[in-house]
Amino acid sequence: MKNFIFTILVFFSLNTFASIAILSDLDDTIKITQSSGNVGDLLGDKVFTAIPDFFRATKDYSNELHVLSASPELIRGHVTHVLHKHVIRFKSLTLRESILEDKFDFKFREIKRILDASTDDFILIGDDLGEDPEVYSAIAGLYPNRILDVYIRVINGRPLKKKKSLTTYYTSFDLFLREYEAGRMGYSWVKTALDKLIKEVRTEYIFPKKAKCPTTYHVWQWQYETDFSNDARALVQKLTAACRVRQSVNILP
Repeated sequence: MKNFIFTILVFFSLNTFASIAILSDLDDTIKITQSSGNVGDLLGDKVFTAIPDFFRATKDYSNELHVLSASPELIRGHVTHVLHKHVIRFKSLTLRESILEDKFDFKFREIKRILDASTDDFILIGDDLGEDPEVYSAIAGLYPNRILDVYIRVINGRPLKKKKSLTTYYTSFDLFLREYEAGRMGYSWVKTALDKLIKEVRTEYIFPKKAKCPTTYHVWQWQYETDFSNDARALVQKLTAACRVRQSVNILP
């Protein structure tokens, strides 16, 4: 009888998060593209610090990753190469077949198609440079019981009015910690992310050149109330100092 109960408990523990899937944008969410029409950026292969670790970590509680991008189908080979290079395993990769198609319409249709073909609950990840906030908000309104969280990386910091379903973030560590606070991310993975960001000397891999770079700690103050308070303070000090240096350089004549 004890063995039976133990088997049941193990089964449920392993399947607690079995019905979660993740859908992520590519450019300026995974890959540092600085979406501006620059071909060199579009065909680059740099990714945000610790983002590959984030997707590896989520494999502990999600069963698949869907990557959706408004980038042209023409560069599928390159996008696949970048994801494979950084060991980001995905179930599907959807790109825009016609560059004439409206990006909002394309993303809304394809996300709806993916959700309608699945019984999973979803976590959506994107950025504020394109239509992700508007598309994801519309999807969350259409599937209110299936969208667990919506994360939007702050790149240009544009106002996201009436988008209460969205959670903005500035760094990969923010994502790890938000997921930890949601009860999904493992403690050791958060420590891994902290270590990588603290040791990262290439600030542009955390805050790309065109990205908003906070010079005050207030956007991260929520982290001081978590289990990682002391480590978070050390990281915030590093990040705000780097952003202040960048700001001072940018305002020099």
